[in-house]
Amino acid sequence: MDRRLYYEDQYKKECTSRVEEVVMRDGKVLVVLDNSPFYPVGGGQPCDLGWIGGRKVLDVFERDGRVYNQVEEAPEADAVECRVDFSRRFDLMQQHTGEHLLSAAFLKELGGVNKGFHIGDDYCTIDINIPDVTEEMARSVELAANGYVYRNEPVAAYLTDRKTAEELPLRTKIKVEDESIRIVEIKGIDMCACCGVHLRSSGETGIIKISKLEKYKGMTRVYFRCGLRALADYDSKQKTLSELVKLTSVQEAKLQEKYESMAEKIAELGKSLTAFRKKAASQEAEAILSSSSSELICAEYEDRSFEDVQMLGEEIAESGRVFLGLSLPDKKMLLCHNGNSEIHCGKLFKENIKGFCGKGGGDSKRAQGTFTNLDDMRNFASHLITRMGFDA
Repeated sequence: MDRRLYYEDQYKKECTSRVEEVVMRDGKVLVVLDNSPFYPVGGGQPCDLGWIGGRKVLDVFERDGRVYNQVEEAPEADAVECRVDFSRRFDLMQQHTGEHLLSAAFLKELGGVNKGFHIGDDYCTIDINIPDVTEEMARSVELAANGYVYRNEPVAAYLTDRKTAEELPLRTKIKVEDESIRIVEIKGIDMCACCGVHLRSSGETGIIKISKLEKYKGMTRVYFRCGLRALADYDSKQKTLSELVKLTSVQEAKLQEKYESMAEKIAELGKSLTAFRKKAASQEAEAILSSSSSELICAEYEDRSFEDVQMLGEEIAESGRVFLGLSLPDKKMLLCHNGNSEIHCGKLFKENIKGFCGKGGGDSKRAQGTFTNLDDMRNFASHLITRMGFDA
C-alpha cells in the first residue's frame, strides 16, 4: 500500500516520490506513487491538484486501496518531484474544518444533524435535518461556530478499531464498513469519523459565514464560506456596495431606503408605460379593424416585442376577429380570438408546430409559439392560415 503523506503532514507542499506504476485507462494517464502527497477525492472533500515531475495533476482518486494520480502525460523519470497546489489544499482544509465546526454548532444549538456535505469551487453546503431553519436560528449557529474558531482548539486525527470508534461520542454514525476508522477530533467541540484533511487548529479556519438557506428534501440546505473564501466574498460585496454608493450618492446605511424609493418610482413608471402601450394598441387595433373586413387579421412586426403583439392581439380579438401576429425580433407568434370562433388555437399548435422546429401551445382561445428562425415561423403562419380555411 502506498504511503499517504497528506495524513502524516497536511502542510507538506513538496516531496520526492518514486513512480511505482503508470496505467493507461480510458485514454487517461494514471500514476501510482510510493509516497502520495496528493489527497484523493473523498469524504465530501475534492482532491488535491499540483504537479508530478512537471506534469500537471488533473485528478486524484482512490481505488482498491491505491491512490491514482491522473496527469496530462506520463513523467519521464522514475524519481519525480511532486508539488501540491497548496493554496487549493489550504482552502479545502479551511472549508472542511469549518464544516465540522458549523455542524457541531447546529447540533449543539438546534439539535440539527448534518445529513450531507459538499465543497464546491465557490461555496460549500451542508444539509441539516431541520425543515425550517430561520435566519435568526442560523445567526445563532453562526455565532457559535465562530466562537469555536476563536477558541483555537487543536484538531487531531487518528486511527482506531471499529469497536473503540463505536463507543466514542461521535457526532454522526460511522458510514463505512472498514475495521480501521479514522477519527477527527476538535478538542471539546466535535468528534466524528472522517477521511478528509483538516487544519491543525480551529483558529486557522478564519471566519465562518452562512450566505443562504433553502428548503431541500424536508431539510434545510445551508450555504456557507470559510476563511479566505469568506474574505473574498466580503471583498466582492464591499466593492458592489462602494459602487452603489457612488451611483446613488448616499451613504451605505441609506442604500436600502434609496433602493425602495427607486423601486416605487420604477413601478409607477411601469404602470404608466403599460397604460400608454395599451391605449396605443387600442388605437392601432381600431385603425386596423376599420380598414379590413376579413375575419382573420394577420400581420408581422419587424420592430415590435412579443408583449406589444399580445396587447394588440387582445384588442383585435375583443372585436370578434381572429388575430395571427408575428414578432420578428422575438421570433414568437400569437394566435387568438374571443371564443366565438370554432378554431381551437392550442390544438392547432400542438398538432403542427413541431414540424416547423417550433415550441408552444395554448388553449382553445389562445396559443403562442417560439421559433429558432424566421423562415420556420413564417412557414408555420402560412400553414395555419390554410388549416384554418383562410386564403394564404
